[in-house]
Amino acid sequence: MRVCGKWTYLYRSVDKFGNTIDFYLSPTRNAKAAKRFLGKALNGWKDWEKPTVINTDKAPTYGIALSELRAEGKCPKELVHR
Repeated sequence: MRVCGKWTYLYRSVDKFGNTIDFYLSPTRNAKAAKRFLGKALNGWKDWEKPTVINTDKAPTYGIALSELRAEGKCPKELVHR
């Protein structure tokens, strides 16, 4: 999508009811941007509030970002990525 004439990528998270939880506009679509967005989205949640399943598109960057967040302990190990 274009924002102020510049191409940006929209990262957004929604709950099971379709309500927006968080969003992030990034000039790049890479593992660093995906990790920043997922880390930001998961950061404010208590342990019992964190999701058990995350559905994403087929971009390989999400898998890389989730594995790095798991290694750092910022993402639950039992989280399922679809």
